[in-house]
Amino acid sequence: MTTKKILLLLTFFTVFTINSQNKKILCEEIDKKFLTIDNWDKQLEFLKQMMSKVNDSCKIELLITSGFIYNKKEEKDSAIYYYDKAIILGKSIESNEQLANAYAKKAYTLFKTKKSKEARNFLKKTSKLLKGFPENPGWFAYYETYANMAENEGNHEQSLKYIDSTILFSKRTKDTLDLPNNYHNKGVYLLRLSRYEESAENLLLAVELKEKQKNPNQLAATYFVLGVGYIRWDQHEIGMKYLRKAISRAREEGNKYTRLLSYSQMAHCYRVLKEKEKALKAIDSAQVLAKELNDDSQLAQTYVEKGWLFIKSFKDYDRAEISFLKGYEKAKEAGIDMTIYPSVRGVIESYLYKNEYKKAKKYFKPFEEVTKRLGDLRYRQEYYKKYSEYYEKAGKSDSAMKYLKKYFIIKDSISNTKVKTQVADLEKKYDTKNKELEIVSLSKENEQQQQIAKEAKAQQNLYLLAAGFLLFLLVAGAWAFRKLRKQQKELTSTNQVKNRLFSIIAHDLRGMIIPFQRSGKILKYHIDKGNHEKTIELSQALEKNSESLSNMLDNLLNWSLEQMDGYKMNPETISVGVQLGEIISGYEQQASYKKTKIDLKFKEDLNIKFDKGAFHVIFRNLIGNALKYTEGGNIRIEFTSENDMFLCSVTDTGIGMSVDQLQNIFTLEEKKSTIGTQGEKGTGLGLNLVYRFIKMHKGTINVSSEKRIGTRFDLSFPAVKQVLNQKEGRKSISA
Repeated sequence: MTTKKILLLLTFFTVFTINSQNKKILCEEIDKKFLTIDNWDKQLEFLKQMMSKVNDSCKIELLITSGFIYNKKEEKDSAIYYYDKAIILGKSIESNEQLANAYAKKAYTLFKTKKSKEARNFLKKTSKLLKGFPENPGWFAYYETYANMAENEGNHEQSLKYIDSTILFSKRTKDTLDLPNNYHNKGVYLLRLSRYEESAENLLLAVELKEKQKNPNQLAATYFVLGVGYIRWDQHEIGMKYLRKAISRAREEGNKYTRLLSYSQMAHCYRVLKEKEKALKAIDSAQVLAKELNDDSQLAQTYVEKGWLFIKSFKDYDRAEISFLKGYEKAKEAGIDMTIYPSVRGVIESYLYKNEYKKAKKYFKPFEEVTKRLGDLRYRQEYYKKYSEYYEKAGKSDSAMKYLKKYFIIKDSISNTKVKTQVADLEKKYDTKNKELEIVSLSKENEQQQQIAKEAKAQQNLYLLAAGFLLFLLVAGAWAFRKLRKQQKELTSTNQVKNRLFSIIAHDLRGMIIPFQRSGKILKYHIDKGNHEKTIELSQALEKNSESLSNMLDNLLNWSLEQMDGYKMNPETISVGVQLGEIISGYEQQASYKKTKIDLKFKEDLNIKFDKGAFHVIFRNLIGNALKYTEGGNIRIEFTSENDMFLCSVTDTGIGMSVDQLQNIFTLEEKKSTIGTQGEKGTGLGLNLVYRFIKMHKGTINVSSEKRIGTRFDLSFPAVKQVLNQKEGRKSISA
């Protein structure tokens, strides 16, 4: 092989390696940025934008994450779509580790869409692949899916074992992100097993850990479950506290599903607290969200809760019957036992209230079947109670007493006053200190996984060492050379701009400060001589000079902050008309001095989301510039909204600019500053700041000008929020 060919191959290999390394770094940066976003819809939009910028391996991770978010949003079809794309891409690049994760996540989603057979097939594929990757996050979805399957079969003890495995996995891999969710799930299963104190411990620990995270995952869901738990333990005030937290946090997350659940439970709580109007309002909010999400199961739950409201609070048994029957039909369509149970129970309740025993009796069979499937003591207790009430009203006292005894046996076992006190005390402890939970011993399966983990880790380190040794010399040299050249270019460019800027500032500041140094003696001289006209003239000149100096220093400070990435955006809702009015008022004296009229015109005032400091920097510079080059003329500021855009223009009848001046108007490149009509000087820094702040707000700015005619700046921002005032507004400052 010739030397030329060898060099070409080395060049190609170097470029390929550097490109791969850069894309790996980009993927890590994307992951860091993603963790700072706390809204699901915004997260999905960010991932979509990044897809085309990363390599295939990173793209698989982004696809899996997108599927995970859609799963949390209860949009299962979209979740499966993204998992399938990840699987196809994973197969094409033979990435078994990522395939295992995608298979596990898809299995979980398939089970949630009632495709248990397909889910089990994917779990088998997952199990084969995961054995080679003991720290793969797919293990979490694998265990969680089996926990859900056991739950569906009414085996909550088995569910609890699988959830313990997820906790052990997170502990072993030091996964602090998912560990709080593991405690959340454990708390849910303990709640269903009526182990209330343990449930409260795990749920409070989950909340505690999530609240410490910068961007907690599903904190709203944990608040909700904790709220439900305290309501079941007859601690309604504490329950309401967590439900309100759940609704507030769910709004931040963009999580409509948890808001729906929380409103439904809040309605129940208000009903128990005898606040029926608030209860009705809460259940109406829940129904709106259920219909919006097209969720038959939760819509059924809202009908059930409304039925109880009609029975217990309004004593309207006919409307209660209609509401319960609607709920039962929707629950059967959804096929979810947790919703079928309360709906069929409600139907029976409405008929018992109306003394229609025959109608009630035909619903006891499905009531018994769903109670057995759920396997929850609390549900069985309620089943016995309803049978006792039925037989009592039907005149069969012996049968009524038989079921009443069964009811009290269960009630005594789970309705312990001591336990209720303990769970209330746990909530108080949670507010004052951290609470640690002991982890159960490793099962045999987990011990095997640890051994596999050690072996896989050793093998992985060996491969990495060999690969690193082969690539180090070539990649390190090429990367360092490329990095140094890039830094050198950036440093040269930055120094040129800063050198020019400081030379201008040194000259102009010196020129502005000299009059201050001499002003005291001159003023004293004229005062001693009684030359009042001279003192007035001198004070006006000093005032004008101080304003120019203040503006220059203000711009310099903002510019330096922005250069050092020290300017932190703080968007807030501001009134455009009010803020522009304040800015214009600051130029009243200068406008009068220059015999120039400033008009602010608008048809309707607007509320926009904008950084207030940046807004003032932008329009203070534009209006100040217009006034600098205009004398005995007019300056007009107009704004409006169009297609959710904030549009604004600043027009003057000043001296105007040439085509050459317009070309580099927003840059700090070498150029001569134009002197104002009263000899005012500038650095060109103001318009550079205007341009930078507009770009920060995703806006645009255009300028048009003609010598001796005037100049016009047009701005647009995607920032319109609402109209404040439909009447036309006008503010003028005249000479």
